[in-house]
Amino acid sequence: MKRSIHLCTSLIAVFLLSGCMGYQLGGTRPAGIETVHMAPVINKTEESAIELQVTRELRNRIQFDGRLKLRNRAEDADAILEVVLTDYTLSAIAFRSDLKTTAEQYRLRITAVSTLQDSQTGAVLSESETYGETTFFFESDLTTSKRDALPRAAHELAKFIVDDLIERW
Repeated sequence: MKRSIHLCTSLIAVFLLSGCMGYQLGGTRPAGIETVHMAPVINKTEESAIELQVTRELRNRIQFDGRLKLRNRAEDADAILEVVLTDYTLSAIAFRSDLKTTAEQYRLRITAVSTLQDSQTGAVLSESETYGETTFFFESDLTTSKRDALPRAAHELAKFIVDDLIERW
């Protein structure tokens, strides 16, 4: 009796654990790609200096993710990350009820095209076109409001870029 219970328990454990086969923490990356160099972010939008915030957020996201190590020189990296900012859009999404022409809330969206290339062969490992956005309320002036909202949109853009390029592996 004890033997049959022990056998049954063992079989149940084997079936339950077999569902976890192949699972690993932290995700995967392609064979031979452990380090990445981030080329300067290119800003093709009409909004000046947004590439600085996007670069900062991308570096933070890659370091936070931990699957790839950043390298300062392309020669020292297995892959090169290139990002081109293609669009910066500011849209009014809510208006004051008493003045239908005065915007009270805005949406800020940054669109980018990113490419991850093998540094030795130049082969494209992954490509992505994505955006990061945030909403914000009009504060004292629009310039200050946009400046305060930009880090949130850049953070979301960096998250999506890293997820799109690395998760495909």
